[in-house]
Amino acid sequence: MRHYEVIFMVHPDQSEQVPAMVERYTTLVTEAQG
Repeated sequence: MRHYEVIFMVHPDQSEQVPAMVERYTTLVTEAQG
């Protein structure tokens, strides 16, 4: 199995939204069995 690293950049004005973004992407990958 290959392992990938995901990096995303967030504008400083949106830094408060980072936990929600991480949760959203984690859910997407988990549901897709990635």
